[in-house]
Amino acid sequence: MRLFYLSVLCAILSLSAREVPVRYLLVGDSLERESMFIKMAADTVYLLPLNAKQQEYVLSLYAKMAPPKETNAEDDNGFIEEDKTQYIPPVATSEASPESSAVAEVPPAGPMDDFAAALAEQDKKSLADSLAKEKAIRDSIRTKFVADSMALEAAIPMESKYIKIFKLDFKRLWNIEDSVMIDLMLKDYVVPDSIEEEEPIYPEGKANLFVSSVPDSCRLFINGEDLEMVTPDTIRNIKPGKYTISIVKHLKDVDWWGTKTVKIDGDSLNRVSIPLDRPQTRLTIATIPEAVEVYFDKQPTESIMPEYMTDVVINDVEPSLKAVIYLRKMGYLDTAIVTEIKAFMPNPINVEMQTVDNLSVVEMQREYNEERTKRWWGRGMLWSSIVPFVAGGVLWYFAERDWSDAAGKKDSYDLSAFESEDTRQLVKDNKTLNDNGDKKAAVAIGLGALGLGLLAVGFVFAF
Repeated sequence: MRLFYLSVLCAILSLSAREVPVRYLLVGDSLERESMFIKMAADTVYLLPLNAKQQEYVLSLYAKMAPPKETNAEDDNGFIEEDKTQYIPPVATSEASPESSAVAEVPPAGPMDDFAAALAEQDKKSLADSLAKEKAIRDSIRTKFVADSMALEAAIPMESKYIKIFKLDFKRLWNIEDSVMIDLMLKDYVVPDSIEEEEPIYPEGKANLFVSSVPDSCRLFINGEDLEMVTPDTIRNIKPGKYTISIVKHLKDVDWWGTKTVKIDGDSLNRVSIPLDRPQTRLTIATIPEAVEVYFDKQPTESIMPEYMTDVVINDVEPSLKAVIYLRKMGYLDTAIVTEIKAFMPNPINVEMQTVDNLSVVEMQREYNEERTKRWWGRGMLWSSIVPFVAGGVLWYFAERDWSDAAGKKDSYDLSAFESEDTRQLVKDNKTLNDNGDKKAAVAIGLGALGLGLLAVGFVFAF
């Protein structure tokens, strides 16, 4: 089983292998050499010679590893060490020697007539032309030789270019990039890519959180990340702060979730108990700071007020592949979160808002809030104007009824031939009904005026 895991590991590493410069020393040798490490397979190490570019890269690695040299440094006795670098004069090249020797063979100029000077000038010109032709021929031969050599090198198959060395012939084999010895004990080995350290699931600190659940044996999550722990258990070495703790258990072929947003204190053992809830899709939003405006799939404007304030759990949310959540609070940068809402899950979202350092931005946010408050009050007045209009209409209806009854009473005592107790009562009732109708009509008119005023003021503020 151990060999199986080792072979799986080697197979995974081979997918991300890369060539690296190495320094090696063979058994019986006293000189270390550099080359490119390709792989180790079947106890054989495959190397490639360094080309010019790779040699420069290796030299740059050595320069980074070597400590800086100090010139004219003082020794322990206070004497200054002399620079013992010797000056080596440049050696004359073979191409320059024919030219210099040819020029040296020309006799020194003396008194000549014009004809002799012309002959000497012609000889010098012909000598220069012959030297130029000879140099051009040499350059063309050299260029053709380099091209032929490169073509022959390219024609050689890669397998034949490898330096193949049995792994037991190595005394040591070092990776020059990170100064790490390559493991020659394995049968197959490749140098993997440098793996970046994974970020921790939660920030490390000195606090602890004991999580229990109802029922027990639930998988434990923090901010939506699986801790691979089962309740009851303690989340150790966590940084104090606000976190969304979730639990899940598979019951009746469905995942049952429970979730809570907790604040962890660093001075004591924190405890939280989370019950399982019935399966439903919900959105859990926790922010730092609290009381942050939440706009779900709706961008905030001056005419829109927030439906939720954090920390909040939004129940009965429809699953969505792409939901946009806008967060806003005065003194903090507006934040938009794009997330996927999965079915039958708590879908936790934890956001730490960034503060605004610019005072002009804070002033703009304050003006925005004032304008939005005015519009909100204006809309409230518009809706509230309905009440006075309705009440005034009802009172006007009752006033009309009183006036109608008073008119009937008047008709009754006008038809009577003589005055009696009933006639006097009819007159009294007529007056009472007219007065009540007038009062109700006056109140109805006042309510109508109030509703009209609320409508006008609300219209101005709302728009």
